Amino acid sequence: MRISHAARLALAVALLALVSVSALAAQTSTPIPTKKPVVQVNLKVNEPYYLDAFKADLDRIESGINSLSAQGVKLASKDKLAVLLDQIDTILFRQYCDDQGIKVSDSDVANQIASYRTSLGPGATDAMVESSLRRNGVFTDVKTYIKQDLLFTAYLRAKKADDVKALSNPGPADVLKAYDDMKFNLRRPTSYRFTMLHASIQGKSDDDKKKIGDMMRGIADKLKVNPNDFDAYLAKGALDAKGSGYQTMMDLVIAKTEESKKQYSALYDTIFKLKEGEVSDLVADDTGYSIVRAGDLLPEKQLLLDDPILGLTDPKASQANPSATVLALVVNEVQTTKYAELQKSTRDTLLAQLRKQATITVSLSNLAGILENTEISALKALQGSGGYNLVLQ
Repeated sequence: MRISHAARLALAVALLALVSVSALAAQTSTPIPTKKPVVQVNLKVNEPYYLDAFKADLDRIESGINSLSAQGVKLASKDKLAVLLDQIDTILFRQYCDDQGIKVSDSDVANQIASYRTSLGPGATDAMVESSLRRNGVFTDVKTYIKQDLLFTAYLRAKKADDVKALSNPGPADVLKAYDDMKFNLRRPTSYRFTMLHASIQGKSDDDKKKIGDMMRGIADKLKVNPNDFDAYLAKGALDAKGSGYQTMMDLVIAKTEESKKQYSALYDTIFKLKEGEVSDLVADDTGYSIVRAGDLLPEKQLLLDDPILGLTDPKASQANPSATVLALVVNEVQTTKYAELQKSTRDTLLAQLRKQATITVSLSNLAGILENTEISALKALQGSGGYNLVLQ
C-alpha cells in the first residue's frame, strides 16, 4: 500500500500534535481537562451529551423551580434520570429531523420569542418571557425549548398534515360533550365591565417610572375636576398610544371573586367601589399606573353556547378574544385537546422507534455520584426489554 505525500504530511501533523500534548502534560502538574460523556446518541451521527452539560441542565432546572418556591428544592435521583432520558429523546428527535430535512431557523426562534414578548404586553423583556415559561413548568433554556417546540410543529406539518387538518373541523357531538364537561367553568360570576387608561412601567428606568407616574397623576387630577373628559383621553390613547404615553384598554371585565381580588388587588379594590360610569383616582401597581371608568355590572349567569365569554375567570377564556362566544371557546378547547393527544401519540410512537434504531451508549462510571443505585438499576433495565438499544460502559 502506498501512502501519498498529502497523507504523509497529515500523519506527521497528527503525530506532532500528539507529541506536543504529551510534552505539555509532562511539564505541568495541572491535568488537561477532558470532557466526560454520560451518553452518546448515534442515530445518524455520534452525538455526545457531556457530564458538565448534564450538571448545568440539572442546576438550571433546580434554580427554575426554586425561583417559584422558597423551599430550596433539590432534584431527586429519579428526577435526574428523567432529565437524562428526556435529553436522549431530544437528541434522537433532532437527528431524525436533520436526516428528514425538517428545519427550524434561528430567525424562526427569534420571531417566536418576539411573539411571546408581545403577548405579555408593552415593555416585556426576554427575562419576563423566561419567567412566564417557568410559571408554566418550562425550566429548560428558552431558545432550546422554543426550537424543539417549533421543530415538532414542523414535523407534524410534514408527516401528519392530514391529521392536523382534520382537527380544524370538530363535529357537533364532540363540541356538545366538551360543553357539558366545561359547564362548571362556564358560569360567569358577578362582574364589572370597565375601560382603562394604562401606562406601563415594566422595563423602565427609575427616572422614566417617575415621569410616567407624574403624567398619569396629572391626568387623574384633571379628571377629578371634569370626569366627562375621560372620552377624550380614551380616544387619544386608543389612536396614538406612543404619543400619548399610555394605552386605552376597552371592554375589560373583572370578576367579583377571591381569585381576582388576589391577582388584581389594586384594581379590584378600586373598581368595586365605583358606581356605573364613575371615573377612578390613579391606581398604581407593579405593572404601572391606571385610571379606570366603571361600565355596567354583569350579574352572575350560567353561560349558553351563544353567550360572550366576558367575565369568565377560566385561564383559557382570559387569553381569548373577550368578544368571542362560549361556542368559540368550546371549539378551541376541543381542538386544543385533540391536538395535544395527536402530539403525544405521535411523539411516543416515533421515539419508541428511534430508541430501538439508534445506538445509545451510556457511561455508568460518569453517572456515579449523580444517580443512585436504584436509578442505575432502572437504567440498566431499559436495555433490550425497556425499548432502548443501550450499550452500557
